[in-house]
Amino acid sequence: MGNLKIYWIIVLTVFLSLFSNKGNAQDLSSSSGSLSTSSSSSSGNIVAIKEPALKQVETISIQEDPTNELGLIYSVKKIEEAKKLIETNSFQEAEQLLIQINDWLISSSEYHYELFQTFSKNYKEQDKSKLEKAHALDFANLRDQCYFLLAKTYISQSKTKPAIKLLVDIIKSQPDSELSLKAYKLIQDIKFSDKQATP
Repeated sequence: MGNLKIYWIIVLTVFLSLFSNKGNAQDLSSSSGSLSTSSSSSSGNIVAIKEPALKQVETISIQEDPTNELGLIYSVKKIEEAKKLIETNSFQEAEQLLIQINDWLISSSEYHYELFQTFSKNYKEQDKSKLEKAHALDFANLRDQCYFLLAKTYISQSKTKPAIKLLVDIIKSQPDSELSLKAYKLIQDIKFSDKQATP
């Protein structure tokens, strides 16, 4: 009878030990911020193996990458350089830089607009269509800013005729904008159009 009692005590102890180990493994596998896998040891107990959490990689828009010559921010930085040249009266250097940027901005805005038109015809490609439309507008707006600065360099060098076309193009592109008002004021200042009489 004593041996039977000892036998049940041993069985109960082993059972409680196994139950306790299983609970610990579940606690480990449910810990936040990590992945876990489980495997059986040689004794049959479940052992949890913690794996490092996967890090989320932050992606930068190609348009915001300053090293991407095809991106918007690259051209923005070039225009900022041209503004500084204009501020120091280095008009010829500014003109050369702006002409280089201007050619790409014209082409880029047209390319993005063509992509927008193409994708907009397919209902499955509406996300791409919206993205390309946004890119086209961004590049067109920057192109108009480039037009304005280039017109200023022309006017500063008494080359008013080529400046007129650029200023008119700005007004056609965005007639209700503040940039358009500045463009029209320059047109009036170089005496291409009359200034409105003050009432």
